[in-house]
Amino acid sequence: MRMRRSTAIFAAALVLVPIFSACEGPKGPEGPVGLAGPTGPQGPQGTTGPAGPAGQDANENCTQCHTNDETLFGKQVQYAESVHRNGGNYERNSASCAACHTSEGFLERIATGSMEASATVEDPTPINCRTCHQIHTTYTAADYALTASGPNPLLWNPEQGPVNFGEIGNLCSQCHQGRTLSPVPVPGGEDVTITSSRYGYHHGPQAQILAGVGAFELDGNVINGPMAHGNPGPNPGVCGTCHMASAYGNQAGGHTWKMKYIYHDEEEENISGCSSCHSTLNSFDHVGLQTHVEELLEELAVELKRIGVMTSSGSSKSGVWPADVAAAFVNWQMVEEDRSLGVHNPPYVIEILKGSIEKMETY
Repeated sequence: MRMRRSTAIFAAALVLVPIFSACEGPKGPEGPVGLAGPTGPQGPQGTTGPAGPAGQDANENCTQCHTNDETLFGKQVQYAESVHRNGGNYERNSASCAACHTSEGFLERIATGSMEASATVEDPTPINCRTCHQIHTTYTAADYALTASGPNPLLWNPEQGPVNFGEIGNLCSQCHQGRTLSPVPVPGGEDVTITSSRYGYHHGPQAQILAGVGAFELDGNVINGPMAHGNPGPNPGVCGTCHMASAYGNQAGGHTWKMKYIYHDEEEENISGCSSCHSTLNSFDHVGLQTHVEELLEELAVELKRIGVMTSSGSSKSGVWPADVAAAFVNWQMVEEDRSLGVHNPPYVIEILKGSIEKMETY
C-alpha cells in the first residue's frame, strides 16, 4: 500500500511540471508609433507649349516622288550596279580619304568647304542617293536637287580653277579632280625629290583633263587647253550627257554612269550620248583616237622606265629627279588615270604626251 501511494504522488508531479513551465508573464505596453515626415511642396504646373505646325499632306508632298510608276525604282536598279555602289572603296574612311570615298565625308566636306572630313567616319556608307540629292529635305520634288552646284574651285589645286561643267558636271568634279601635287616641278628648274610611290594627281584628274589645266609644257610644245567636251552647254552638261545617256538596262548609262555593256557576249560601247554631237561616230576610238593615245602612253612609259623614275608597275620611284622628268611622269600619270584614252580632251592629251616623249628622249 505504501509503494502504490508513492508511485501515484510521483506521477502527479510529472503531470504538473509542463503546466508550470508553459506559463508566461504579462505582455508589456506597445511603444509609440513614429511620426511621418512632412510632405514636400508640389512644383508648379508646367505651361503647355504652342501647337506645332500642321503636318504635310502626303498626297500633296510625298507622292511628288513616291508615285505608282517605276521611274525611281529603275534608277535604284541602275545605281545598284554602278562602281559608286560596288567599287567605291568606302572602307577608306580616314578623314582625308572619307571626303570622297564615303557619303558622310563628302557631305561634310561640301557643307564646310574643306578638303577633308573632320575625323574618321565610323560605319561609313558608299556614295548613294543622299550623297548627290537633297533627299527628304522638303519632302517634295525639290529633294532631287543636287547637294553641290555652281563652278568648282578645284580646292586641291585652286590655281587651276575654277571650272564650270554645268549642273551635273560640277557635282561630279567635286571628287573627280586631281589632288594636291607635291612637290610641283618647274620645267627647266631645280631637281625634284620624290618620296612616294604615289606621286602625281591621284586617281581622278578628269576635271583637269576636261578643262585643259594641270599638265606641264615640255620642249616648247603648246598645249591647247579646253575643248568642246569641257563646255557645260545645256543640262545635263559635261559628264551627264555621255555617262548618264539613255540606260541600257542596268549595265550602262543612267545611274550606272558606265560607258560599256555586254550584248550577246560581246562588249559594246554606249555611244548614245556622244551621237547627239557626232552623228557619224560608231566607237570611242573615233578616227583611231584611243589607239593613238594608248600608243603614246606606252611610248612615254618606256622612256620614263629607261630613265628610272617609273617602276615596272607604273608607279613613281623615290629619288631626286630632274624637274622635266618629274613633270613628264605627272603628265603620263594624269592621262593614264583619266582613263578615257583621250576622249575627254583629244588635242590636249595628244600634245601633253607628244611633248613629254620628245623631252624625255633627250635624257
